Amino acid sequence: MATSGCTTTTKINRGDEKEQYIIACGAATPWGVCYDKANALCKNGYKDILKEQGFNRKELTIECK
Repeated sequence: MATSGCTTTTKINRGDEKEQYIIACGAATPWGVCYDKANALCKNGYKDILKEQGFNRKELTIECK
């Protein structure tokens, strides 16, 4: 798990060659910070798999292209 500011990143082990990540951000952190992290992880772009916002956190699940 990598930490950057108020974000944590967890790689999802799918068993295939696709790279998926869960990017967790604090509730007060703007979504842009999560998307910046997604862009840094996926140099060729990504697609959103799931976007959730709870009381004290935000989570963005992505798959790299």
